[in-house]
Amino acid sequence: MPLNLDDVEIEFKCPKCDFSNKVQLKQVRLGATIICSGCHANIKLVDKNASTQRAINDIQKSFEDLERTIEKINRG
Repeated sequence: MPLNLDDVEIEFKCPKCDFSNKVQLKQVRLGATIICSGCHANIKLVDKNASTQRAINDIQKSFEDLERTIEKINRG
């Protein structure tokens, strides 16, 4: 079963006012612009070198590998 990590939330601090904001991984992956909840500045999210997408892919692959390993163990 594929794992959907797009809705996972992460926190980061506003570069302008240091307020802690939450965004979903999908927003980072897509390079969305968000509004800081503290100072209301526009913040353009940048997925430099597609690192967010690569991390999501790596995590999904790890879970798939884990599922296969558990299936092998259960088959005995």
